[in-house]
Amino acid sequence: MTKDHTRHLFEKYPLLYRGATKPITQSLMAFGFECGDGWFRLIDGLSEKLERLNAEHPDSPTEAVQVKEKFASLRFYVDGATDEAYKLIDAAERESETTCETCGKPGTVRGQGWIKCCCDECWDGATDRPKR
Repeated sequence: MTKDHTRHLFEKYPLLYRGATKPITQSLMAFGFECGDGWFRLIDGLSEKLERLNAEHPDSPTEAVQVKEKFASLRFYVDGATDEAYKLIDAAERESETTCETCGKPGTVRGQGWIKCCCDECWDGATDRPKR
């Protein structure tokens, strides 16, 4: 994800992403978001919902510890989450399976070995890899 999108998320949701300044032995958010910009809207929406839950449960706020792509879908790892937070995360992870990680348009999981969720425009069938 671009530095601008990363900065936007870290600044807009400081409680959720408070691990961004922690050492990597405590949180992997120092690496930023290890996925493409196509999932920015999805992560931003999820982050907004989780930050709202944090405001409702200030004694046990959810903290993102790693956000990445794995096996062609979003993985959003957290500490201190409620059941409601896990339901929101599960829904976002499922939505990522049909959202192009590169551009955000509807996509499908493609590839052999290296798999990625891409739309037709972002996928290069000749190389069996994303174009970008």
